[in-house]
Amino acid sequence: MKYLITAGALFLGSALAHAQSTHWTFSYTGFYDKEAAQFMPDARIDGSFSGHDGNADGVLERGELTSLLLGSMDYVACAGSSNASYHCGADSFRFSPNEGLSFSLGEYGGDPEGWTGGGYLVTTGDMSYQYRYDPYSNTEHHLYWTEGTTLNMMSAVPEAPAWTMLLAGVAGLGVRALGVRALGVRALGVRALGVRALGVRARFWGKKGSDPGVQPAA
Repeated sequence: MKYLITAGALFLGSALAHAQSTHWTFSYTGFYDKEAAQFMPDARIDGSFSGHDGNADGVLERGELTSLLLGSMDYVACAGSSNASYHCGADSFRFSPNEGLSFSLGEYGGDPEGWTGGGYLVTTGDMSYQYRYDPYSNTEHHLYWTEGTTLNMMSAVPEAPAWTMLLAGVAGLGVRALGVRALGVRALGVRALGVRALGVRARFWGKKGSDPGVQPAA
């Protein structure tokens, strides 16, 4: 029984650990700069994302994300602030260790009259596009993915949450309680044997006379 409870606690703890949010950082390096008309080997796009594979299919998708950052902007959290003149969010996302990383995201908007505005859009495998306009100027910046663009990723293993550790502690207490109970039953068994032995001894000496183990009173 002790083994079954311990094994069950370990199994459940493992399952809970797998359900926890995983965190990855990534860095794309090397792009063709359209405005500079050359490949820029040091140009970078850095970011990170968190989420959990809820359906356990080995693929993290848009609906399973809890955060997606490029720079300081979280393109999952900002989606709630989108409106008629402003859009922010991740339109698509897909990641697995076998298939790699792909996503499309953006933040863009302008004033209702259309005089000023700007935005930043990224589609992996295609381009990063920044633009800004006002009545006096219009600027754009394109970075294109090429065969020379590289992706580096690093995974951070999450710590077990407090309630997982609490569950392990409760399982440990259960095992300890079983041990204490077993000791109690064992002690009662020994006591019962002692009482039984005294009864047999009393019957034996009742037939033969006085018990030599009992000293007479002075």
